[in-house]
Amino acid sequence: MTEDEKKKLEPLLMELTEGELSPEHSRRFMEIMGQHPEAKQYYLEYCQIHTMLAWEHGVLGELHLPRPPEESEVSSNSFSLWKPLAAVAALVLIGVALWSQWGTPCKMKPGEMVGSLTGNVAASLELFGVSSDFRNGSAVRIGSYQLDEGLVEITFESGVEVLIEAPASFEIHSPVFMILNEGRLAANVPPEGIGFTVETPDAEVVDFGTEFAIEVVGERSSEVHVFKGEVEVRPKEEDPSIDPVRLVTNQATRINHSTFIPLGISVDDQRFLRNLDEPDPTYSGKVRELLPLAYYRMAIIDDGQILKDTAKGLRNPASVVKGGKRRQPFAPGRIGSSLRLDGPKRGGYAQISPGFTLPTSKFTIIAWVRTKTLPRNAVLVSDKNLSGDETFCFGLVGDHGHLGLTLASGKESLQIVDSSPLPLEEWTHVAVVRSNEELRLYRNGVLVSSESSHGFHCKPHKPFNIGGIPKKPDVEKRHQRSGFWHGRIDELAFFGFALTSEQIDRLFNITPSN
Repeated sequence: MTEDEKKKLEPLLMELTEGELSPEHSRRFMEIMGQHPEAKQYYLEYCQIHTMLAWEHGVLGELHLPRPPEESEVSSNSFSLWKPLAAVAALVLIGVALWSQWGTPCKMKPGEMVGSLTGNVAASLELFGVSSDFRNGSAVRIGSYQLDEGLVEITFESGVEVLIEAPASFEIHSPVFMILNEGRLAANVPPEGIGFTVETPDAEVVDFGTEFAIEVVGERSSEVHVFKGEVEVRPKEEDPSIDPVRLVTNQATRINHSTFIPLGISVDDQRFLRNLDEPDPTYSGKVRELLPLAYYRMAIIDDGQILKDTAKGLRNPASVVKGGKRRQPFAPGRIGSSLRLDGPKRGGYAQISPGFTLPTSKFTIIAWVRTKTLPRNAVLVSDKNLSGDETFCFGLVGDHGHLGLTLASGKESLQIVDSSPLPLEEWTHVAVVRSNEELRLYRNGVLVSSESSHGFHCKPHKPFNIGGIPKKPDVEKRHQRSGFWHGRIDELAFFGFALTSEQIDRLFNITPSN
């Protein structure tokens, strides 16, 4: 385009963004778009700036956009009129968010408020490609979002609560409509929110007052899981023979992008985080009555990096070492949330503060655990340090998932091992007890193994790690892959005395059902 042609286009763009484009000027606008492919780039860049400025001032009015004819791909020539803002516009890339294809008018009104951010766990959230300082209470507006890390909870004006887990890409179009392009989402829809709709690349999910979750895996598939209530899943396929799917409580479906044919699957209530609270204090209350030295409920903390010690005094927090993964380290637990660890592949674990000490002659450790696989010598709790010294290891022994405790003192050691392996993908209550006379190992409240400990003296235990062991930064990764738990750990408690068999059985049996 020549400078003269640009000057002719500029007033048309101004009229367009103000909603005052007359039919005559609209025809002229379409002629310029059709004659000059580079005018499309100019148009998009203009819209980027207009949208960015409108966002700064709150609300962007609805644009009535003409539909131009399809053309070849636009050129990358930049314009000169808006040079002071061009660098910012290039970063924002709002034009890409406004139109998925050239000539398709945007359904968004960027800038319009639709709800607020009511939960934020170490979230790295971008709006229109720009990082924003979102905090609890921040307004949530219509727009295109990218969540690279952490969790966000959005409460819409209708009362609908949506919890989104990174990594995720989503668009908010109104208080009752959003698009999930990729990632996981859990929604709680009250009666006043009935009709709330989530679109995916494969389907449209319409709610009828329920609690449901969706996972979108790129362009491969979309899954819908209903935990309570009813939803309608409408595959994105013009074939009238493919009817919508009605899902009710404890039903789920998968729609593959290649066929759009609904596939019935089992509902999975262990995949999706559905709230940020720790429900039901029954179990935790009984644990606290026994006065633990440290107690990690694995509750979700806003910074996403700390495991809070909920024992009296709150003295011994643990720091999460994520192991380089993008997904946050929390997942549904046996009660509330749990610590999720990805095993040898990622090498994540948690470090208990150095001030924590466990008596050597009498102690008890209890936890709920869930295994996805059974890595060799995977650690539940260990005091191994960077030098390789270890006097205490509670975890898997060998290659086949047998839970055990090993105590070391110089050249001497004492070990107790369960004869049966832990089951995969099931929550199991485990406990290990040392008294003056013996070691005892429990599974689901039942004693499964015992060994005499009379006369065995342990060295003082060093700082403990949960779910793995420290890694030397200068050692090749392939030599650091042993010892990491693959699954989840929940309700981990340490006691400075030996619990009785009755106390352990009582704790197992009072745990609320899933």
